Amino acid sequence: MLTNKGVSRAFLYNPQTEKHAFMRILNRLSLPGLFGLIFLIGCTTAANQAAENNIGQQPLPSKLQMQQLIIKFRDPNFDPAQDDYLQELSRDTQTQLIYLRPMSGGAHVFRVMDTSDNAQLITVIQRLCKRPEILYVEQDKMMRHQKVQ
Repeated sequence: MLTNKGVSRAFLYNPQTEKHAFMRILNRLSLPGLFGLIFLIGCTTAANQAAENNIGQQPLPSKLQMQQLIIKFRDPNFDPAQDDYLQELSRDTQTQLIYLRPMSGGAHVFRVMDTSDNAQLITVIQRLCKRPEILYVEQDKMMRHQKVQ
């Protein structure tokens, strides 16, 4: 025969006790607190829907108009951020180049403005590669690793 002696009341399951505990929690919530909670849930849902609707809606030409290039120079102490050098590069490539930042390893990141397609970007890269002070030029883009089978 099993008895309840020595067993704590906390371990005994009683549906009535559970129902009363839930009601006590509900009674502690005030009406403004409940409306605030509903408002927050509604705002986060609306923000998530707006973010999902805007994904991928940027037109393709705007992305291509601001491509970035990584350029490494032969002289590691060379400063390509000088205005006169940027103007010279822009004149030679026939598009506007903007210096963004240095990278590790002695390379530098430039933004290429007003490129309407990939063929025009490749032409800019080819023109830059012909310059004697430039070691290499490559397009700066996100790389995604894939599992090799």
